Amino acid sequence: MLKSASKVTINTGNVLNLIDIKKKAGQNVTEELSESIKLTLSEWGTQNGAPIQNGTINDDNHPRTSHNNSNYMVVSTSTAPREAVLNITRPHDDVQNKMAEEERKNLKIGVKIFINEDSTIALKECLENVFTALRTEFIENVILAYNPDILYKEEPRDDTNTSLRNTFPKVSPISLGSNVGRLPSTEMEADSEADARKCEAILPGIKVLWAVLEDYVKEGRVQQLGVADVGGGCLRKLHGWARVKPTIAQINLASCCVVPPSLHAFCRANDVQLLTHADPPDLLSLAAVKTLSDAGVGCNNLDWCARYQVHIKCRGVLALKGYVCKATLGNGIESKK
Repeated sequence: MLKSASKVTINTGNVLNLIDIKKKAGQNVTEELSESIKLTLSEWGTQNGAPIQNGTINDDNHPRTSHNNSNYMVVSTSTAPREAVLNITRPHDDVQNKMAEEERKNLKIGVKIFINEDSTIALKECLENVFTALRTEFIENVILAYNPDILYKEEPRDDTNTSLRNTFPKVSPISLGSNVGRLPSTEMEADSEADARKCEAILPGIKVLWAVLEDYVKEGRVQQLGVADVGGGCLRKLHGWARVKPTIAQINLASCCVVPPSLHAFCRANDVQLLTHADPPDLLSLAAVKTLSDAGVGCNNLDWCARYQVHIKCRGVLALKGYVCKATLGNGIESKK
């Protein structure tokens, strides 16, 4: 019985082989992650002799969890002092089989890390979990999505904007449309001011995390680095400061309508690939509420989450896709840098 564990790590494995995910074509990122976590909890619970419905253990010998405790078994512990970590994986996952179908040189692994704290320990833990899940010695590219709570914790929830964000189509790579040239100068100036305010809030944290990623590049375990949701000015500052320059920049067009001219110009001049995405900035909290919290596990926010995708290079085919996430249960001890 889990009484002292403060953390849980969930590895969904290859979500492309989950029938329930396939049936729900067109679902947004939050729905995909939430459904994947629910199915992982259910499958793991059944395998361990405690049937789980909607992520909650429910039988005579395993009473339902409350918001302050959990009845999952501890299968391993982390090296952090006084921190018991429950690791949950899908027992019938096919990640290793998919990885073995092709030679490693024919595969390209891309990872996007969602994290809201500038914790070096958390970032390292996240990456090591991905390496363990894929059993690979190196990763082609890692994109950092750093969204500290300060950016949105006081903003009211806008269902209209949420719907737009979750349904906005992905385009890769992006080109600067002709509409940008017709933007009023006042609007461009406002965008620059907003970019400066956001950069002031997030750049210090990005630098802390980026230094960790640079060490992985130095060790040959990661080949390229990228960053999500920073404006042209912030990307310029990061690029000038970093030892390992960002080669990928992701932007959520649902939140800005057009590509900021300064961002597009900088990426073009510095050989930075500019891509779009449809990941909400509050993905960690949304996914937690839709899965762990609703299941009575006592979690309102994921500590971090990594999405890994493996493509077959010569064909551009997506071979597998999955998530590894970590959450704090109840009032567990925080792991800081």
